Amino acid sequence: MRMRPAATTLALLALAAGLAVALVTPSSASAAGKPCWERVIDDWLDNGTIDAQYKPACYEQALKHVPEDLRDYSNITDAIQAALNGSLRGGGTGTGTGDGNSSGSGSGNGNSDSGPGRDLQGVPDQSYYTKGINSLGTTKASSIPIPLLVLAALGALLLVSAGALAAHKRFKARAPTPPA
Repeated sequence: MRMRPAATTLALLALAAGLAVALVTPSSASAAGKPCWERVIDDWLDNGTIDAQYKPACYEQALKHVPEDLRDYSNITDAIQAALNGSLRGGGTGTGTGDGNSSGSGSGNGNSDSGPGRDLQGVPDQSYYTKGINSLGTTKASSIPIPLLVLAALGALLLVSAGALAAHKRFKARAPTPPA
């Protein structure tokens, strides 16, 4: 049985879409399996602040593992350094287990990078763009960057369309020509 070119193209597009969804879907790895430095970076990526309390060694490791683009274009190193300084001063931080839960008895609002007793002021609400990006699940330190996902999707679309065109030409060449 021969498939029509449109059906072949549709089947290839469905296959490519299924593969793209499988690649984009975040893995179900639990946070407990992550090293503490990665949890520190993920905590900062969540909203631009380090909300939980971690051990000083976690902050030091996080400073060593910060991706170069974050180091160059954000204040993550400043936030981690401030949290590290706060934990070394004994400002109620650094006594946690590093699992993201606060177990220290310090005063303040729980933000280890703003110091004890100080509130964050002037922090704008998240834009629709930021909320959309966060809902994609690509805000973790181990996630695939969005530009790479876009390029992969475009490449897959080009490959599928090229394959559909080649298949269409092959089917058209095999079709018997009607008598004139």
